[in-house]
Amino acid sequence: MKKHSVINALAILTLSSAMVMSLFTGCEGPQGIAGVDANENCTQCHNSGSDLVAKISQAANSTHQKGYTSFETRTSCAPCHTSQGFIERIANGAQVTAAEIENPAAVNCRTCHMIHEKYDSTDFALRGSEPVTLWLGGTTLDLGTSNTCVQCHQSRIVSPMPVLAGADIAITSSRWGVHHGPQSAVLAGLVGYRIAGTATYPTGDHAHKAGGCVSCHMSKAVGSLAGGHTFNMESEEEGENLASCVACHSEAKSFDIDGSQTEVAELLEQLKTILIDKGYLNASTGLWKATTAAPLNLTADQAGTLLNYNLIAEDRSLGVHNPSYVKALLKNSIEFWGI
Repeated sequence: MKKHSVINALAILTLSSAMVMSLFTGCEGPQGIAGVDANENCTQCHNSGSDLVAKISQAANSTHQKGYTSFETRTSCAPCHTSQGFIERIANGAQVTAAEIENPAAVNCRTCHMIHEKYDSTDFALRGSEPVTLWLGGTTLDLGTSNTCVQCHQSRIVSPMPVLAGADIAITSSRWGVHHGPQSAVLAGLVGYRIAGTATYPTGDHAHKAGGCVSCHMSKAVGSLAGGHTFNMESEEEGENLASCVACHSEAKSFDIDGSQTEVAELLEQLKTILIDKGYLNASTGLWKATTAAPLNLTADQAGTLLNYNLIAEDRSLGVHNPSYVKALLKNSIEFWGI
């Protein structure tokens, strides 16, 4: 009797096990969508080569990622100073983000490229690569692959903005002007106040504009110090990166070709001294002596010289971006003051 009970128990256990296994080995359902072959997609970037590694290393040494303003999260700053803000602005066309950015990321691969959106060759496509209508002045620039740079490296809206032969203006902010990134405007010969004078303002395009931003700032990389995705034009270790310059200026030994930068630096310093002596510019802070309570009440031409100083100082190329235009603005602004 006992023997039969054991046999029955074993039979029940075996049957129960078979029923459980059937839950996992029953009829197969419909097949899912075939996966993408990683060899055709992921390995375009993630492979045994060093190209991606080099670019990441270069970008990590750029001011985009190392600069002290790379994490400005306010709604008016985030569109250019954070990755999330830039992507949002390009998507909706606004000049500000809907809200302050939390957990901000510095400008990185995904900021400028469509990384991991379709997992194919379009991941390399540039974001915001269409022609750019500038915030100040409304001119549309098309610098090709440099258009992504122009999206941020343009003048902010100046208010109030002096207009040739226009009304007097009152400057009420010590930070009045084009802000810190007007390079594309200088490159295109825009935004500056073309005050009358003996210096002639150039017309038409010039070689540096045709080259855009990338031809110089992304020239042959010097390790992860300059060129490439560092966007740096020089480094403490290697000095100035002349790789793009020598294509046209074969004898170039520095950016100061034919003394052009030296000339601009002297003109800029001369105009700065005038504006300090006039009581408009604070020599210690580099800011305007203007507040809501004590505004600078100026004619359009007077304010125009302040704008020209601000534009060229913030461009920071000492005229390289557009030599003839920069020199004309400075010379005529100095001439205006009768110095």
